[in-house]
Amino acid sequence: MPSALLAVWVGLFAPQSDVQNLIEALTSPSAERRVEAACRIGRLGFRGAPAIPTLVALLGDRTPVRRIHCDDGYRGFHGDWNETTPGESAALALADIGSESLAPLLAALEDPSWAVRGNAALGLGSLEDERAVAPLVARLSDDVPGVREQSARALGRIESPAAVEPLSRALADSDAAVRESAAWALGRIEDESSLDALAAALEDQDARVREQAAWALGKIDSRRAVPSLTKVLADENARVREQAAWALGVIEDRGALPALIDGAEDEDAKVREQVAWALGRIEDDAAVPAMKKALRDAVANVREQAAWALGRIESRAGTEALVGALSDDDANVREQSAWALGRIEDPEGVPLLIGALRDGNANVREQAAWALGRIGDPRAAEPLGDALRDESANVREQAAWALGRVARR
Repeated sequence: MPSALLAVWVGLFAPQSDVQNLIEALTSPSAERRVEAACRIGRLGFRGAPAIPTLVALLGDRTPVRRIHCDDGYRGFHGDWNETTPGESAALALADIGSESLAPLLAALEDPSWAVRGNAALGLGSLEDERAVAPLVARLSDDVPGVREQSARALGRIESPAAVEPLSRALADSDAAVRESAAWALGRIEDESSLDALAAALEDQDARVREQAAWALGKIDSRRAVPSLTKVLADENARVREQAAWALGVIEDRGALPALIDGAEDEDAKVREQVAWALGRIEDDAAVPAMKKALRDAVANVREQAAWALGRIESRAGTEALVGALSDDDANVREQSAWALGRIEDPEGVPLLIGALRDGNANVREQAAWALGRIGDPRAAEPLGDALRDESANVREQAAWALGRVARR
């Protein structure tokens, strides 16, 4: 049974005594037990509504607890976020209960305790109800940065265009975490009216804000952002440059080509890899020389991405370099090069692709068979016939397909 349906089923048939036991556990002396109880109540959905008052009372509980997963007693880390609090767990449980929690959460947003207000914002964001937008916008002026940050993120979760202007103003907040959250929220909303504010945020003194602004501009996907993003490819922070390259690849504007081609020489390998991806997305022959050079990069991931880019561009000017890459030390690079040669469909690649049918890696052999089928050169017929006896079923299947293609040419 799918997990979402299981949660509904559990909620529908949970005995009232179990709900009451969980409510009592919310006041346990053990913070871990309080977190677990809140999580399990959230799993009950609307059947957990009797717990709302107790959950609201728990919103200010800031006791740090190792994050748990409350299904079937399994406990473990969720990514890098290895800590939570009973207050956070209560907020998420209130959101899981549904619309009955809206009014109590809105009231909690006005609580004297900043911890209660912050967790109320967390719950409202998870509830994703448009009626919370105006109260959350008001909290963007809260005295406590943590509340402003959580309110910005909540507005991003709700994705209402009504929040664009106040979030754009929040990009000038005195707190870097608030500015970062505002940029993230604007990326979620994807409204072009925030472009100018986000472009200005690319010059923020905090690298995390610049990185998030670049991501948001990529999400909005407007060519108007290209001039600002190309400048950021020279940012002092590698993560910012990497994110700018990603955004330019999403936008796919040829005006970014000169800056991206320069970025293929970046000192950071992750930036070079992302630049190769972006150039492949744009699909312009002007990038071929840079990607041919990138096939000799010291880092395998960069070489693999460069091969992919050459395959996307589909220029025969890349054939020789890709043929050479079929002998790369890295199997992923060889596999991607075979794929690229199949995309380009240049008969010059056939002899080395035939040789790749004997590669020690099955994925490379499979991709070589596919490429030979795409090219359809009769020289490949006999080697593809031999590949029908390959130990890998995937290779045999691809060889059979390729033989059919060759026979129809």
